[in-house]
Amino acid sequence: MISSVSEPIRPVPEPLASFIAGELMGAIEQGHYKPGTRLVEAEIAQRFGVSRAPVREALRMLMKDDLVMRRPRRGTVVTELSAAEVSEMYEVRSALYAAVVRLFVRRASDGEVAGYAVWRQRINDLAADATVTPARFVDATQAASIYVVERCGNARLQAGFRKMTRQSYRYYAEMAHGTVAHRRELACLATAMLEAMQARDAEAASMLAWRISESNHAAALVAIAAQEKPG
Repeated sequence: MISSVSEPIRPVPEPLASFIAGELMGAIEQGHYKPGTRLVEAEIAQRFGVSRAPVREALRMLMKDDLVMRRPRRGTVVTELSAAEVSEMYEVRSALYAAVVRLFVRRASDGEVAGYAVWRQRINDLAADATVTPARFVDATQAASIYVVERCGNARLQAGFRKMTRQSYRYYAEMAHGTVAHRRELACLATAMLEAMQARDAEAASMLAWRISESNHAAALVAIAAQEKPG
């Protein structure tokens, strides 16, 4: 995965297009390429040491997953979402996360629930520190979500959740987690969700998961509106 858009790329194996698509996908998911960033074929080809043909095919692959789009006079850019599209993304994500947590509570071992407690404590610790950056906080919340998703026992849910996370979700999550007050609200909800998990109350945990995602939804829309406000 690309850790920095300025670092050299390791030798590219076959098939070239699939490899390049995977590297670019990882860079988008990790926020190295923000929404609206132009992806120039010649520059990418030079970084990977390949011709433009496999780069062009890689970008077509990403376009099929809605990770990039073609813009008049700008070429290929990382997909930008309107406020309405961000809202739709969160509505779906909230439903998926609620379903994931419900299944996790029903199927996880006591040890796996205890494993989530470690992530919940990490989130609490970061929320208590006003110097923590949104990016660092998102690292912890996404890791906690992935932990639960990977143990829900439903491959289709896992695939859907992961696909949505790849689509610049991190960028909007960092916007949502921009205030200390919001992070502390999430920490409280995560603690309550853990208590429901430990009590094996799948429905209560699922509702709290939905509330966590919808809290992020509301915070992201506020941040987007503030960003778009003139002056």
